[in-house]
Amino acid sequence: EPDPVEVKLMMIGDLLMHEGVIYSGDQGDGTFSYEHLFAHISEDIDEADVAVLNQETILGDAAWGYSGYPNFNGPQALGDTEAAVGFDVILKATNHTLDMGYDGVRSELSFWRDAHPEMAVIGAADPDGEGNAPAGGTSPSGPYIYEKDGFRIALLNYTDILNGSVDVGHDHRVVSIADEELISSEVAEAKKAADLVVVFMHWGEEYETSPSDDERYWAGVLYDAGVDVVIGGHPHVIQPVEVMGEDGARKMLICWSVGNFVSTQVHASNMVGGMVKLDMVKDADGARVSAYEFVPVITQYAAYTPEETTYRLRDYTDDLAATSVSRFDGGNGGSVAWYVDYCASVLGDAFDYETLSVHGTME
Repeated sequence: EPDPVEVKLMMIGDLLMHEGVIYSGDQGDGTFSYEHLFAHISEDIDEADVAVLNQETILGDAAWGYSGYPNFNGPQALGDTEAAVGFDVILKATNHTLDMGYDGVRSELSFWRDAHPEMAVIGAADPDGEGNAPAGGTSPSGPYIYEKDGFRIALLNYTDILNGSVDVGHDHRVVSIADEELISSEVAEAKKAADLVVVFMHWGEEYETSPSDDERYWAGVLYDAGVDVVIGGHPHVIQPVEVMGEDGARKMLICWSVGNFVSTQVHASNMVGGMVKLDMVKDADGARVSAYEFVPVITQYAAYTPEETTYRLRDYTDDLAATSVSRFDGGNGGSVAWYVDYCASVLGDAFDYETLSVHGTME
């Protein structure tokens, strides 16, 4: 029998480059650096075979000026940091993908190709690139296959939301826009090439802590297609973790929303995000998710300074919270206890007060 092969995947949610986050990395000499954003999760990145992040907003660099909400544009120095600290996969199918138009996509993807060709960037494609799908055809990126010792895992990225009108004849070529037929065909392709399929979805209603009807619709599409794990984002708040599938049926893990990893949104609930950690194994019995964990993380709101960063909830302190509370309208938050209670209220009975996480097994 072959020796078991284990793969660890971790994923963090939305990096929203508001101006307070952009200029937290300003070095004062015209350059930017962002190691401070990831300093407190470095061990989690290092432990992962595959580290994934949702680069929610475009990194078009200085050509259009740096801007936050509603039309984001950030420095490509953030991408340099993401590569340097150990991330492997960048998700680009979001509602903000076209904030700087097709030129913004061209600029960011050219940066990734030239500066960090080792990075897998999925969910968007250069409008003029050779590998683009025909208009109205399959998504621009298709599945990315990670392989370790013969264990192959397919990663796919789609968005159900795109700001502004969607020009199906063109935008489908640039952004992986969710479509039932497209998802079914691409997942089928992925299942032929890989042992497990993980799909990252940009979906749902902003600021809602429960899955929307649209999320549940797409979850059904993904389950029927044969997906093994779904990890969602976009609501800017966390949502529960669920295992879909009746007893005796195939199981699919759903982390409905990982919320924000970093932002300067004003509500305490927007400071709470999730880090998903998957243990996957392939052995003589096949491939499966052997264990999972949803680890709440807290953004330390310190806009425009290098103290703007993110901690695991289990590492957060009341002293840190006290320096953030004045930033929240209405005085919400302000203590570790508040964050713990909030996580428990959203994540439900699955929330473990000892580990301050949701964890389980698919076996």
